Amino acid sequence: MNTLKSFKTGADLAVLARGNGFYYAIRRFVGDAIEAHRRRVTVRHTAEELSQLPDYLQQDINWPALMKHEDN
Repeated sequence: MNTLKSFKTGADLAVLARGNGFYYAIRRFVGDAIEAHRRRVTVRHTAEELSQLPDYLQQDINWPALMKHEDN
């Protein structure tokens, strides 16, 4: 399933689904997209909080940690 992006906001605009159970497929697709967004927000928020720690604590927990592009 693919989404089309609007030009103004970049929000999901439409989903094309055909066949039996399409309601479930759309609901699951949208739920997965919302969950992925929540995870990205949580990671970003945690990174901002950790970056505000004093240097000695950042070194103690090995911050900043190296992240893989796939994890973003």
